[in-house]
Amino acid sequence: MRYFTARILHWPLRGVFKISAPKAVCRAGAMMVVMAAITCVTGLQVAGAAALADIAPYSSLGDIMSQNNQPQHDFVTLVSVQAQAAAKPVNVPNARFFLQLQGDVRVPKGTRVIDVDLFDVDAEQVARWRDEGIYPICYMSAGSYEDWRPDAAQYPKSVLGHDYEGWPGEKWLDIRQIARLAPIITARLDLCRAKGFMGVDPDNIDGYLTKTGFNLSREDALRFVRWMASEAHKRGLTIGQKNAPDLVRDLVGVLDFAVTESPATYDHGPYFAPYVAQQKPVFAIEYLTDKTAIAAFCRQMRDLGFQGINAGQALDGKNYYYCAP
Repeated sequence: MRYFTARILHWPLRGVFKISAPKAVCRAGAMMVVMAAITCVTGLQVAGAAALADIAPYSSLGDIMSQNNQPQHDFVTLVSVQAQAAAKPVNVPNARFFLQLQGDVRVPKGTRVIDVDLFDVDAEQVARWRDEGIYPICYMSAGSYEDWRPDAAQYPKSVLGHDYEGWPGEKWLDIRQIARLAPIITARLDLCRAKGFMGVDPDNIDGYLTKTGFNLSREDALRFVRWMASEAHKRGLTIGQKNAPDLVRDLVGVLDFAVTESPATYDHGPYFAPYVAQQKPVFAIEYLTDKTAIAAFCRQMRDLGFQGINAGQALDGKNYYYCAP
């Protein structure tokens, strides 16, 4: 049996397929946007594999067969591989939460929900967490550009705005240009799902509140987030609201959970109460150092029905404290 590897680049089949067949007569061709045809002479199998080559699309079965000098009636199986309908998103547990975005992730005992960087954690680790009954969420910055990311070169210059203050190498994005951002965002969602994550935490959706270099509005943010929610749900992923408390009333019916930073410091915790009313969890993060302030924060989060944690600003897993019920 000989093996051939093809990378399908057209959404939603973006991915890699390993094709096995008894003869060297396999070809893979992406057809339109919603399906791909993979044709072989008998013995077709498809499985995930590392990419070795890109195989150019062919426009028809006749093109494929002419490339192989095969008669079109000779043991040919034409297989249309459509994107598998994603399973319905699984609800996020309202349970102990842990967030770490830097360093080797060490999960505290009792954690049920974990939020980690999309690019820094591999599929094997995500699978282990799921085996342990932990709900994994992938973090990504949706509203900003980060020059250290592997897909940084894909951002058109036209979408890059002002520097993100305090974060070298990061810039705000023009989220109004959804068509230009879509290939990047959807590829990230595909990666999130492919690694086995169950939800996505899209950061920096609140650019309309600061100087981004663009005239962004609240409506622009809502349009962008609703589009992301649709794309996430198509892939069987839950999606959360990150900060932006003034958007809650418009997004609580669309999104599946919320992550709010510094709700006690800036007194916006109660804005997220509608999520709890709809039985959707709220994960609250503070960056406090005073023990009395941490205790007060935890009391408030318990009263609101939120899952609260206190963490160091670096979000490296250190100085972590969970507000137990």
